[in-house]
Amino acid sequence: IPEYGTWTATATKGGQTAQDAVSVTEVKQYQIELAYTHIYGVSKTYTDAGTSWTRTDEAVGLTATAGVGTSGYSSDFDDLMPWSGMVRETLSTGDVMVKIPKFYYKRARNGSTETIQIADGEAEGFVLHPLFTPDGGTTVYDYVHIGAYITGSSNVSKTGLAPQVNATRASFRSGAAGKGTGWSQYDIAAWSAIQMLYLVEFADSDSQTKLGRGWCDGNSGAINSGACDSMYSAGVYSGRPSGTDGKTAVMYRGIENPFGNVWQWVDGVNWNGGTYYVCFDPTKYADDTATNYTQLSYTGATNWSQSYISQEGLDTNNPAVMLPSAAGSGSASTYLCDACWSSTGWRVCLAGGAWYYGSFDGMFSVILDSGSSDAYSGVGGRLLKRPA
Repeated sequence: IPEYGTWTATATKGGQTAQDAVSVTEVKQYQIELAYTHIYGVSKTYTDAGTSWTRTDEAVGLTATAGVGTSGYSSDFDDLMPWSGMVRETLSTGDVMVKIPKFYYKRARNGSTETIQIADGEAEGFVLHPLFTPDGGTTVYDYVHIGAYITGSSNVSKTGLAPQVNATRASFRSGAAGKGTGWSQYDIAAWSAIQMLYLVEFADSDSQTKLGRGWCDGNSGAINSGACDSMYSAGVYSGRPSGTDGKTAVMYRGIENPFGNVWQWVDGVNWNGGTYYVCFDPTKYADDTATNYTQLSYTGATNWSQSYISQEGLDTNNPAVMLPSAAGSGSASTYLCDACWSSTGWRVCLAGGAWYYGSFDGMFSVILDSGSSDAYSGVGGRLLKRPA
């Protein structure tokens, strides 16, 4: 570049435009990087009882296989953002967390076809996932940390600990917030992000078949955190340890036991007699209220009891949220493959399943019949941290 000043280079390809700038201070050759947005997706006839999704966009031809122990793992997504950026990091507090880079998404239905797409940058028709903008756009985070482990005693995410249990959702909420600025507990935005990332990578609703059943079959209690540490250290980021399926932990992208072992409180979801209310802002989370929450356009039944989910609702104003709108006609091997429970009145939300729930557990399993004052030995939590 023969002149001083700031120069902008623009490149266009396939309808996408990329720009970058360089400040010229001397006459020489300068190198800049122009990055295009990449889009990966899956689609499915959502009324179809099958569990497999068809890959779309740049996900066509890609594969992902979970590991057992330190073998068998393979994923073409290891080199693709945001999956490649999902790594474990130890924060200054000593908490081991999984970093999730921001991503944009589109979830839509055309007739009976549902499509879920994830983009590593801005793209027409895509919006930033609410995990990275909990206040609706005023604040944007480049990444968020989610606990690599189920929360242990004293509100920490560390290996070798028994799950912290027997506390209400509100207690877990205050315990997480007490860690400092940016800390909260697992919420509907984080749960939604993990569901979407899993679906686009593995293209199948049956998480127990794709990743492993989890610690869920005939076990007498919860297991300590860290069962998947050796796998992760060996470069196996999703799958389960060696042993009998159903009697081992499970991991997705470094997140140990996203389902199974103990149920996990999910903040930002309130239920009242079949009506869902959601909120993405941790500063406004509260139980048994619609204040500062948004009512979803779909509803659920109040008599679900170990009812296998057959359809997740889609609110066009809150498309990231995937909660049951129909259940009872599914099974452990059809539709979403996971179960739900519900009741009348104000209720709070639990996700994932526990050590004795068997095939009811999974990435989409949800309980909506627990009261805000309830606390159980089979219910714990998970930490969430946004940059200060």
